[in-house]
Amino acid sequence: MQRSLFEEDVDADIAAIETHLKAQRPQNADEKKSPSSRPVRKPLPANLERVTRVIEPGTTDCCPGCQGELRHFRDEISEKLEYIPAKFVVNQYVRPQYNCPACEKVFSGQMPAQLIPKGIAESSLVAQVVISKYRDYQPLYRQQHIFSRADIELPVSTMAGWVGAAGAALAPLAALLHQTLLTRSVIHADETTLQILDTRKGGVVKRGYLWSYVSGEKTGDAVVCFECLPGRGSQYPASFLSGWSGHLVTDDYAAYKTMAKQNPGIINTGCWSHVRRRFADLYKANSAPRAGMALKMMSHLFRLESKISPRPPEKIAQWRRRYTKPLLEKFHAWLTEQVKACPPGGALHKAISYPLKKETWPTLVHFLENGSIPVHNNRAERTIRPVAMGRKSWLFAGSQAAGTRAAQIMSLLETAKMNGLEPHAWLTDVLSRLPSWPEERLHELLPLNGFAFSISECGSDDDTRVIS
Repeated sequence: MQRSLFEEDVDADIAAIETHLKAQRPQNADEKKSPSSRPVRKPLPANLERVTRVIEPGTTDCCPGCQGELRHFRDEISEKLEYIPAKFVVNQYVRPQYNCPACEKVFSGQMPAQLIPKGIAESSLVAQVVISKYRDYQPLYRQQHIFSRADIELPVSTMAGWVGAAGAALAPLAALLHQTLLTRSVIHADETTLQILDTRKGGVVKRGYLWSYVSGEKTGDAVVCFECLPGRGSQYPASFLSGWSGHLVTDDYAAYKTMAKQNPGIINTGCWSHVRRRFADLYKANSAPRAGMALKMMSHLFRLESKISPRPPEKIAQWRRRYTKPLLEKFHAWLTEQVKACPPGGALHKAISYPLKKETWPTLVHFLENGSIPVHNNRAERTIRPVAMGRKSWLFAGSQAAGTRAAQIMSLLETAKMNGLEPHAWLTDVLSRLPSWPEERLHELLPLNGFAFSISECGSDDDTRVIS
């Protein structure tokens, strides 16, 4: 995080110096036409709205030099990205009332079902507050300042009520997402710390953990589930994965090993990135030749995996048996020789001994016979990495219930992101539907690739909308 901020400032400093130098140095025509050394800019997304601004030359009839007739032969198009700040719209629900003089009855239309019936917030605003808090890492008090720039005064307590209502409405959907995860044959797992405020002990902050579970890339639509718990023992993943059997891809943390021993249906699968990381850290520190050789041998493994990853699982398994298995046998023999030549207790000895452990090497080679099993746990690490960024803004979860709510909401939003859904559009649509959505069709709202929200059902762009 600090390195990223440092690099941002360095890039900004370089740009400022280049701008200053260009302003001070006169340019001739040849320099202006010379190609830039900067990388080619990616085209702007095709789905963005385009506003065409035509800039005509001073004259379009005749040439100022020879007075010859001008002919249009092409358009030179330059695209620049403009930012239009978000705007607030007040939806007025007008319900004409009719009465019957004969029977003294009054008739009027019913308000659409709302997530917060007596509140001022539409689903889109609640979705924005929720996503800003749990995906953009903006605490509510910061959002309050942002909204105030548009003359919208929203107390933190009001927005907190919206977040609580949204969390309660989304809880059954998060539970269904958990059930969906347990249908996958390969699951990644990881955990990170998350401070939790213990309100029963006078606001003492205690260490909690956010557990992350992600479905395997080759097992169908991506499913991500987080769980906030007060501890890091093996009983927590055992409870979350109760009744499940399959390959669990993890790091070398003992809790996963203990759980796998207690549950014969769960096969603990190791992570080659953790093996490589030990040698990489050592090589960066002192350029140890043996560490460099280990990295070189493992690079063949990762290069091969990158090459065959688009193939179906059965083809991947064939390639692994043919090419990867001999490579790992050679690597294991090399490690066995080197461990004898390294002084015990040293960093290099520990790095070499780690994959050679009797309980570790079998977990590292499970992937050879099954093309659905990955060689590393990077998928889980990528999903849990944003939590470390959010931690710097949140500091802590206000209670165990708040941690559970955060885990459930982040599960749904991360799943939507990994399946290519725009989180705000998905959450707005779901929060609009949930108040009147039948429970037996709840699975249709899961943020998987089969989900598609209908723009036509969300209303038109007219100022006056008729709701029947």
